[in-house]
Formats: sequence, C-alpha cells, structure tokens
Amino acid sequence: MVNKKQGLYDINKLPVDGYLVFPLSMSKLNSGQSAESCYKVLEEFEKKITMISLDVIFLYTNGLYFNNNESALDVRKRTLGQMLSHRNALIKLILKKRKYVSQAMHFLPWDYVILNSPKYQEFFQKLSDLKEKDAKFKELLKEGLKGRDENEANFNFIIEEIVVTHLIRQKLIEFPKTLVKQDNFRLILYPGEYLKADLYQWKKRILPQKEKDKKNPYYASHYDLDKKVVYNFDEINLF
Repeated sequence: MVNKKQGLYDINKLPVDGYLVFPLSMSKLNSGQSAESCYKVLEEFEKKITMISLDVIFLYTNGLYFNNNESALDVRKRTLGQMLSHRNALIKLILKKRKYVSQAMHFLPWDYVILNSPKYQEFFQKLSDLKEKDAKFKELLKEGLKGRDENEANFNFIIEEIVVTHLIRQKLIEFPKTLVKQDNFRLILYPGEYLKADLYQWKKRILPQKEKDKKNPYYASHYDLDKKVVYNFDEINLF
C-alpha cells in the first residue's frame, strides 16, 4: 500500500457497475499485454469485485500506428493480424476456464472512440494548439516520445493518446454494455506510468472536466499494472 496522500494507492474493492479498460499497445501484445497477461489481470481484479456488474474493454491502439511513415497497407496487415491473434487467444482462455462472462468482454479498435465521440476533433485541436504555444507542454510531449523522432506524426501519436484517454475517463464516449447498467466508473489499466503531458493538461484544465463523482472515483486516474497503484491526478503534484 502506497501513501494515498501522494496520489498513489492500490485498490482493495472496486465500485459496482462499471468498466475495466485495457488500452493495448501493439508492441506489447506478445509480452507485457499478451493474452495470458491480460487474463492474469482479470484474475487479480476478480478478488476486488463485490458484485458481478463489470464489463471489460480491450482497446487495441492500432490506429495510432498510421501516424508513422510506413506503408498503410503494411501497417494494416501487421496490426490486423496482431489483433486477431491476441483476441482469439484471449477468448480461448476465457471459454476454456469458464470463469468469466465472455459476452462482457468487448474487443474494440482505437478508432471506435474517435468515431463515436463528437468532441474528439475539438479536443485534439486544443492540444495541438497548446503544443505550439506552451513550451512546457511541448517538452512533456517530447518526453512521452521516449526517444522517437520529434516529428509531426509522433507528436500526433501522443496527443491522440491523451485525447482518447481523457474521453474514456470522463465518460464522454459510450461503450457496449452486457453486465453494466449505470456505467458508474471506468478504470484504465496499463503496464506503466501515465503520460506527464496528460497530467499537465489535466492540472491546467485544458480539456473540459466534469466535477468529482463519488460513484466514479477514477475520473482522474490511471492504474499502473506494473506497480499495482492508482495515479490520481487530483492528488499528484505537477512538478
């Protein structure tokens, strides 16, 4: 257990009626986010559930990889094969072990969020404009590139990731429902820390934010699967 005052803590019990959201990096599908790894996470979170009222979203970030200079056909062939192999392996595990409701597992592409959110373009433009005006934000975007080339495609990659994550956290996008009724919360699960550029835009209130919601304690959060802690943006200092 980490000091909650620092904005870091594990979860003992999940709220009722909501979503676990796995943003899946294509480069991690055979390692840290393999079908087996995802299934182990489901088993870990099973202990935190008090009522069977959760749906799970597996969100494949395939669309982000069209922001590079590689042939679109090559990218599509590769990412489609990766997604299908991963999904099929995960479904096979779920059906074999018969512990979870397979219909409550939803496999969606990255563009699902973009196409179903009327706010996406507005938010993307806000952050793109901020990059040009705010040197600190641009510096944090560069840090998020993790050594990749500082070109427009890669900056768009990071900005798109921040916008989609914000839309999910703030419940500005509808997800398919099986066991979920009220959609009280969304918890984003990823092996690794949050993007500092995302924390920056949150603290500066660049993208619109809803007020605190007691039913949705994760409206400003990111769960790090590696460290098993929640990062609550409201409780973390910017610098």
